[in-house]
Amino acid sequence: MEVIGERINTSIKYIEKAYEEKDAKVIQEEAKKQVEAGAHIIDVNAGLKIGNNVQRLEWAVDIVQEVTDVPLAVDSTHPKAIEAGLRRCRDVKNCVANSITFQEKRIKGILPVVKEMGCKVVAVTLDDKGMPDYAEGRLEIAKKLADIIDSYGIDLSRVYIDFMCLPVSAPGWYKQALVSLESLRLIKKELPHVKAMVNVSASTWNLPKRSLATRTFQAMLMASGLDAVLHGDYHRSRNNAWKGRRVRSLPQGS
Repeated sequence: MEVIGERINTSIKYIEKAYEEKDAKVIQEEAKKQVEAGAHIIDVNAGLKIGNNVQRLEWAVDIVQEVTDVPLAVDSTHPKAIEAGLRRCRDVKNCVANSITFQEKRIKGILPVVKEMGCKVVAVTLDDKGMPDYAEGRLEIAKKLADIIDSYGIDLSRVYIDFMCLPVSAPGWYKQALVSLESLRLIKKELPHVKAMVNVSASTWNLPKRSLATRTFQAMLMASGLDAVLHGDYHRSRNNAWKGRRVRSLPQGS
C-alpha cells in the first residue's frame, strides 16, 4: 500500500506560519520526517488563498525537492497552482496532481496538464452538489470521473479515486465509517483498474483515543483492498501500515 504523507498542509498552524515567513527549514524537516517514517509520496499543500497559491506552491515544491527525491503530490483547489507546482517537479511522471472533482472547472483545468506531463491524478468523489453520504452515490461519481479521464487518453492505472471519509463524530454521521468501507468495496469491484485512496484520519476527527481509532479503521480498509492512504502520523512505531505490511481479507461469512 502506498502512503502519502499529508503534513505539509496549512491547516497545521506552524506550517502556515512557515509559509508566511518563508521558513524553508520547517517545511523541509516535515518532509524528511515523513520520508524517514516510510512515506512513498509527499503531499504539498499551500492553502486555499488564490492570490498567492501559485507562488507558495512553487516555493514549497522547490525546497522539498532539495531534501528528498520521493515524488510529490501537488495539492490545491486551484488548477493553475497545480500546473505551476507540477512544472517544478523533477520526476513529474511519478508525481500526482491532487485533485480533480466531477466539476467542469477542475476537470478542464487539470486533466489536460495531467495528459501533457504524464503524471498521476487524484479524482475525488465530489460534484456540484457535494459528496453523497451513501456508497452507491460515490461509486456513480467515481465511474463518471473514470470515463472522463479515460476519454483524455490517461491510463486508469495512474488514477487514485478518493472516496473520502466523513467524521463519524459529527451529528448524524455515525454510520459514515461503514459507508466508506462499502464505497471502497464497490469501487474495487466496479473499477478494478484504478487505485482507491482515502484520508483515514478524517473519519476519526474529534474521537477519544483517535490514534487507535485511526489505526483500527485503516486496517479494516486495507483488508477491503485500499491501495493508498493520506496519512499524517509519521511515528513509525505507531504505524505498521507505513511499513507496507499486507492485511489479508477475512473469508466471507467470518
